[in-house]
Amino acid sequence: TAYTETRLALIRATNAADGLRRDLDRIATNLKELDRRAIARSEEGDRLRGSIAESEATETALAARLDSERTGTDELQRTVTEAEQRVLEARALIADTEKTLRGIRHQREEALQRQNAADLRLTEIITRQDAIAERLEDEHGLTLEAAAARLPEAVGGDDTFDSAAARAEIPRLREQIRTLGAVNALALESYEEEQERLTFLKSQQADLQAAEQSLLDTIEEINTTASRRFSETFEAVRAAFQRLFADLFGENATADLILSGDDPLEAPVEITARPKGKKPSTINQLSGGEKTLTAIALLFAIYLVKPSPFCILDEVDAPLDDANIARFMDLIRAFVDSTQFILVTHNKLTMEAADRMYGITMPEAGVSRLVGVRFDEAVSGEAITS
Repeated sequence: TAYTETRLALIRATNAADGLRRDLDRIATNLKELDRRAIARSEEGDRLRGSIAESEATETALAARLDSERTGTDELQRTVTEAEQRVLEARALIADTEKTLRGIRHQREEALQRQNAADLRLTEIITRQDAIAERLEDEHGLTLEAAAARLPEAVGGDDTFDSAAARAEIPRLREQIRTLGAVNALALESYEEEQERLTFLKSQQADLQAAEQSLLDTIEEINTTASRRFSETFEAVRAAFQRLFADLFGENATADLILSGDDPLEAPVEITARPKGKKPSTINQLSGGEKTLTAIALLFAIYLVKPSPFCILDEVDAPLDDANIARFMDLIRAFVDSTQFILVTHNKLTMEAADRMYGITMPEAGVSRLVGVRFDEAVSGEAITS
């Protein structure tokens, strides 16, 4: 306890000294900054004095230019007077032009009114013509041209039209129309709509069939690519697993990964392991420590194929004895260049192998504190706590 309290006092004193050194560095930096600002302000004063001198010279030049401009003011005044006289003459000419323009606009408005009246009359005639043509089409199935061509035939080849005979003929023709019965005038339109819908459905069916075939081809390509890449990755992981298993259990120890099926994407993976001096067996038949080392070998075999920048391991060393912990830490050190490991552990050997350690202490009752120690700096007399 005395050693721990003394060590904590040393750490606090070291941190206080570091704080004082940082304060001294900050004060020195501030002094340098003040000197730099003083120099900058002196340079700014020199620059402003130069600017004042330039401004005075510019003021003198502008005064001379003002005198020159005043000399030309009288000439400009005469020019303005002449321009105003020309403006008055132009305004008189504009007034005469506007009077003529108003007369032309009045004539144009009268012409537009006559044209609008003629257009309105023409529209009425066209409307009556369209109504007559629609009635001929609905009641007699004739166009205006066909009715005009049949008119001499209807009156016996004579150009004289007998309206009384035509009116007498109308009831007979209407009776003939009624004897024909109801006519479905929308049959052709319905047929065209159904034909258009059939064409649309056929095109949709063709598109769906093409999409289905494209989807099947894509699935086949994905499955082929996935199977190939899985097989390549599986073989790489398998070779790395065999090598790491032998490193952890000894030269005569062997292990293997086996696919139990024809389809690599659906087949389960079986792990067989034979530590040194034991018969081949599945991982379920191994002891707790052997299972842990086997799982660690498989995990790091995957890292060899697909490196990861971070790895968090939660008490994986709990089932291991001291010898196996040493092998485990050797494996960790082999990967520290490419992966940063965070280990949650209660094992002293694992703690000794770490570069940094974080723990929870209780300096006072009911008060927890997080303490971090860097071992390389602690050995040299410095430590960082947080």
